[in-house]
Amino acid sequence: METGKNAAAARPTGRDEVRSAVLREARRLLSERGPHVPLRDIADAAQVNLGLIHRHIGRKDALITAVMQDAVRFGAARLENLDDAGEAVRGMLLGASSHPEISRLLAWLALDREAAFPPMLDPSQRPAAALRRMTSPPPAGDVELLLVFTAVYGWPVLRGALLDALDIPESERDGIDERLAELLARVVTGER
Repeated sequence: METGKNAAAARPTGRDEVRSAVLREARRLLSERGPHVPLRDIADAAQVNLGLIHRHIGRKDALITAVMQDAVRFGAARLENLDDAGEAVRGMLLGASSHPEISRLLAWLALDREAAFPPMLDPSQRPAAALRRMTSPPPAGDVELLLVFTAVYGWPVLRGALLDALDIPESERDGIDERLAELLARVVTGER
């Protein structure tokens, strides 16, 4: 553990550093422990005073909203220059698999009615809207989109449990995310 000047130097300073540290630790702790994690725990993990969270972000509902808005913006930005729904879905699944904390947090929020928060973004800026606008090839339909989004957001949460439940050996798990992404790309575009 750091002490003295080293510990002080590691603490975030300034609005942007504080906000970044708080959002990073909030994303991690909220995904691990759910939306009822105390703000004090997030402040401690981010090495900031609790008052700085209130000053730079607001109450817990504002913090959860900020974490989710950042995630949705990141996802939407990855889709911004794509016109191929299959390629977009591949990227979405692989991105969600490499950052499962967002899917876990979405699951916590979906299961906890008390943790409701305001809409994250205008509906036209969400990944589903971006996919619907793609034309080369376009998504096959809403049922296919429902299946894809269920897989994209559910897979990172349930991955280990499902692989274990199906007794898929460790030696066969390499590349499973890529294979699933390819299958979902075919589903979303209606390819056989």
